[in-house]
Amino acid sequence: MSVVQAAESLGVDDSRVRQLLHDGKLRGFRVGGRWLVEAASVQDRKMAAPEPGRPLSARNAWGALSMLSGCSPDGLSHPERSRLLARLRNLAADGDLATVRLQKLLAARAEVRRYSVHRGVLPVLLDDPDVVRAGVSAAPHVGADYIAPGRGEIYVHPERIGKLEAAFGLVRDAQRGNLVVRVPPASAWAFLVSGAREVNAGRNAPAPVVAADLLDAHEDRASVAAAGILEPLLASPPLSKAG
Repeated sequence: MSVVQAAESLGVDDSRVRQLLHDGKLRGFRVGGRWLVEAASVQDRKMAAPEPGRPLSARNAWGALSMLSGCSPDGLSHPERSRLLARLRNLAADGDLATVRLQKLLAARAEVRRYSVHRGVLPVLLDDPDVVRAGVSAAPHVGADYIAPGRGEIYVHPERIGKLEAAFGLVRDAQRGNLVVRVPPASAWAFLVSGAREVNAGRNAPAPVVAADLLDAHEDRASVAAAGILEPLLASPPLSKAG
């Protein structure tokens, strides 16, 4: 591949690729004064690269989820959108590592709370107009092969969480709670609601959001279900339309 292609794949500048070739950290050869880089060498370097450090800010995490949904994210400058798009396209080339890295990148998208709720109350809460079903609760509605009876997962607007706690008598239980509540920034709510799917009563989060929630469970079945949603999105037209 060319130096430009290698740079795009690694998410670095052309000059960095040339330096890596000069230092012997990438394999390649010159043809007519131009470098050609071995594709296998680029892949080896990507596999050996450290896992991403800090997650994206909540603002950028929701921008990435918007892009994966095929939407143009609100509130981001054109350079910010370009950088996010480049990161997602690089993830698409990571194969099996893509979902693992995406989970870490999106980890700061919302505050996470856990509550104990009576199983008989859970269906009513999931249909409440103030919530958007997420993760395990929305998975069957967005085509994810994952069911978790007796557990619930929702997004709630930060201004509505107090009302919900009072209405349903929610009790915080960080260890054994069966309801996961994610409280996103208020600025993300419009995307969540506009992209939500209404099925009978209640709303389900957009598929990429549901997949991100499932990845947070760190369960094999949930991760496989999330990958089934994300892999086609990472490799498909939504990313080309999002820019």
